[in-house]
Amino acid sequence: MMRILPFLQKVLPYIMPYRFTLFLVFTQLVVINLFELLKPWPLKLIIDHVLGGEPLPVGFGQDWSPQTLLLAACVGLILIYLLLASLTLLYNYTSIGIGQRLVNDLRGDLYDHLQRLSLAFHTRRQVGDLLYRVAADTYAIQSLTMNGLFPLLSAGLLVIGMTVVMVRLDWVLTLVALLVCPIVFMTIARLNQKIGAAAMQAREKEGAVYTLVQRTLSAIRVIQAYTKEEEEHRTFMAASRDSLAAGRRLYTLQTFYSGAVNVLIAAGTAVVVWLGAQHVLSGTLTIGALVVFISYLASLYGPVNTMVQTQALLQESKAGVQRVFEVLEAKRDLPDGPSLLQAAQGLITFEHAFFEYVPGRPVLRDITFTV
Repeated sequence: MMRILPFLQKVLPYIMPYRFTLFLVFTQLVVINLFELLKPWPLKLIIDHVLGGEPLPVGFGQDWSPQTLLLAACVGLILIYLLLASLTLLYNYTSIGIGQRLVNDLRGDLYDHLQRLSLAFHTRRQVGDLLYRVAADTYAIQSLTMNGLFPLLSAGLLVIGMTVVMVRLDWVLTLVALLVCPIVFMTIARLNQKIGAAAMQAREKEGAVYTLVQRTLSAIRVIQAYTKEEEEHRTFMAASRDSLAAGRRLYTLQTFYSGAVNVLIAAGTAVVVWLGAQHVLSGTLTIGALVVFISYLASLYGPVNTMVQTQALLQESKAGVQRVFEVLEAKRDLPDGPSLLQAAQGLITFEHAFFEYVPGRPVLRDITFTV
């Protein structure tokens, strides 16, 4: 938590101008999750009350025939999915719009800051790497917020809602199902640090490829004049292999991450299905309730898996945002002074002037002249 707080303090100024729109997105998430909770209930209605012949609880539709009840359940199922699709479309449109504006704001600040940094800074930096930070790394703020934090929040809300309903259906099965979650989150904690380091290395290697291409194309006349094409090609291929190897290592870690979690989820599902079938055989749980429970179980582990995938995405996005703020936090070597020149006499004098772009490599040594 202490590591993430300084990082959030950097990102928060870009998020706050859109706080009201973000609240709208959060409201959409809550409504979407409510419809997600409703999805299996028409099936329970059909299994227990249409096919099983059990009477409806006190309320609406007690005098309906089985055919009418079946039709109502089928229509309700269609309406739930139709409304859910419409709300999801609205949510995606709104969240993508906010994400793009965040990218535009961050990219604009980075571009403006780069123009105001001294020549000493630009001498020390590779142009291709800076291009990659402006063009690619700035997208990480969209991945971090709209593709990372909000799906994580949505998954958390869905897990809470499903847990409440599952406890009301069968608290023993719910307890068994939730036993998998701590093991999953322990796996997340162990692999997060490795994925974050691998993501940072992959972006650095990709930036090196951009730098090499930019440098080569900028000096193409010199390269052709001295017939250095083959040498430059070998250098490029080596950098490309390093970049791809770093990306492969990142994807391997992410795949192992997902695979380990999927195995844990499968084990938890198998135990719950076996125990739930025992409860049905003993008469403490209806078949329809078991269907709802298993549906919720798949949906419960789905958000948990989403949390796992999102954690990996957050680590990769965090690496990109950190690279952007590394440049934004670079200080100007020669900041503007507090006073302005009011009048000039047309005379400039340098006395014993020394100057260097890179420390230890002076370009002017003890220069004295008058203009």
